[in-house]
Formats: sequence, C-alpha cells, structure tokens
Amino acid sequence: MQHSKNLFKLLAFLIITCIANAVSAQTVDDIIAKHVKAMGGEKLGKLQSMKISAEMDIMNMKVPITTIIVQNKGFRSESTVQGMTVVQAVSGTTGWTINPMAGNTKPTALPEDAVKSLANETDLTGLYNYKEKGYKVTLDGEEDLAGAKVYKVTMVLPSGVRRINYISKDTFYILKIVAQTSMNGQEIMSENVQSDFRAVDGIYYPFASEVSTSAMPGTKMALKITALEVNPKIDPKIFEMPQ
Repeated sequence: MQHSKNLFKLLAFLIITCIANAVSAQTVDDIIAKHVKAMGGEKLGKLQSMKISAEMDIMNMKVPITTIIVQNKGFRSESTVQGMTVVQAVSGTTGWTINPMAGNTKPTALPEDAVKSLANETDLTGLYNYKEKGYKVTLDGEEDLAGAKVYKVTMVLPSGVRRINYISKDTFYILKIVAQTSMNGQEIMSENVQSDFRAVDGIYYPFASEVSTSAMPGTKMALKITALEVNPKIDPKIFEMPQ
C-alpha cells in the first residue's frame, strides 16, 4: 500500500511538473512573440547592418561613439576621449584594438574573452528567432520596475553569456537588461536601463540608456543615440586589423 502511495505521489509530481513546464514554455514564447512584434516583427529578419552615432556622458565627460555592426559578422566601435580615439573591432573569432589612452597607438590583438564578449554584440535582432540561434530562454516571474510591470525573461547564449531581459507587460519593449559575462577571469555584471524607443524603417530602438557595471562600481554612463542608420553598406575591411 505504501509503495502504491509513493508511486501515486511520484506520478502526480511528474504530471504537475510536465504541465508547469508546458505552460511556462508556451507563456515565454507568447511573451517573446509579442516582444518581437513590438520591435518590428518580420522586419527584424531583414536587418543586416547598422551604424549608430551616440554620445556617452561619463564622469562629467561627453564621449562621442560610433558603432558599426554587420549581423553575425563584424563589430567596430570608435570613441574619442580627451582628443584620443579608441578603436575596438571584431571579425569572426578575432579582434583588435587601438587604445592610445593605454599607450597603444598601434593595433594590438584583443584577448579571447574580450573577442567573445564583443562577438555577442554582432547579433542585432536579440530574441528574434532565438531557437534557431541556439539561445535558451526561461520565464522567471514578474516584477515591478520603477512602476512598470515587467516579465523577467532570462536568455543564455551559446557562449555562456547570461542576460536577463525585463520586458514591459504594456509595450513589450525591453526596459532593462542585466548581463553576466567573464572578463580577464572575473565575472562582470552589467545593467542597461533602456528608454525613448523610436522607429527607424519600421524597427524600434531605445535611443536612451543608462549603463552601469561591476567593473566600475558607482559609475553610471548615460548614452543617447544621435543618429541611427539601418542596413547601410559596410566595407568588411573595416573589421580587419590594419597591417
């Protein structure tokens, strides 16, 4: 009799677990589908490149930044600080930098973990077609974010980077991203609060964000996009290390 009771409890547990998992999977897919639709829907599938001009306010300095990305292929950013231009670029599995602020006026190779981190930024479409990209997602509840009701959707990339997306229950925009990655053998946490969503060629982007990272405790960086080009023609040579 006791054996039968235990078996019944086990079966009941398995059924409840399976149902819960099925409901969770259906719910998170529904949330992601609404998010993708809010961001531009199938137009995201035609997004191949982007050029972003922005200004970052950090430690009372205005730092202009230009970022060029080709979907899943290349990333390049240029920022000017105190008259010195810092370049970071990635092409596939290799990357390089020019950083005169660190005394490096010639191109030098980026360490492997930095390349992996920047390579993650070459995906312009986020949760769009996440299954085909090999991303794993889970719905981890709901929260209140500065008065906004949000879904907490965690995404794990094939590289191991973990991102928690706080998706508005009202607009289905991502209002905050908390990312965990490894850099120089240390775990780095970053937080990106996004706002001022605007449409460019039918796709919506956050034109304002506030970024903080455990690598720079107590420092917040405010970023405002001044210009954004969708699908500009990009010479792939800009991602290659100069000789």
